[in-house]
Amino acid sequence: MEEIILDRIEWSAPEYKHKDKSVDFIWTIGLVTLVMCAIAIWQQNYVFAIFIFISGCALVMFSIRPPEEITFLIETSGMSLGKDKYEWKKIKGFNIKRGTDEASLLIKIDKYLLPIYTIPLPSDLIDQVRENLLKITPNIELEESKSMKFMEKIGF
Repeated sequence: MEEIILDRIEWSAPEYKHKDKSVDFIWTIGLVTLVMCAIAIWQQNYVFAIFIFISGCALVMFSIRPPEEITFLIETSGMSLGKDKYEWKKIKGFNIKRGTDEASLLIKIDKYLLPIYTIPLPSDLIDQVRENLLKITPNIELEESKSMKFMEKIGF
């Protein structure tokens, strides 16, 4: 079988769209966490109270943390998403969604949890990425997961 040679395409983007959180957001998370902890303690469910407290702290920490810059790479051997590398046999398909100000590359990976990755794609690379990916994997109809859309709407 003939090996398919792909052009090397590399770009960087933040791991997510950062939205500045107001002080009210932090206070709301803290208040809800404390109320839920109090209810759990009142119900004598101490492990759940600890879980809620740790979850509230983690939510605040991750919501104020700035996103890291991730490098994406398409090459003959596979596709790299930051530190993760996927061989082409694990990638089941792709789709490119054009937005008003930017595009998104949706990749379906052979994984049980989080099988569809949404990758920000610069507008000037859309045609080049599509041509390369069509050589190796099919263009299928993919949609971003509903949970990801919901999280973006509420500010995460």
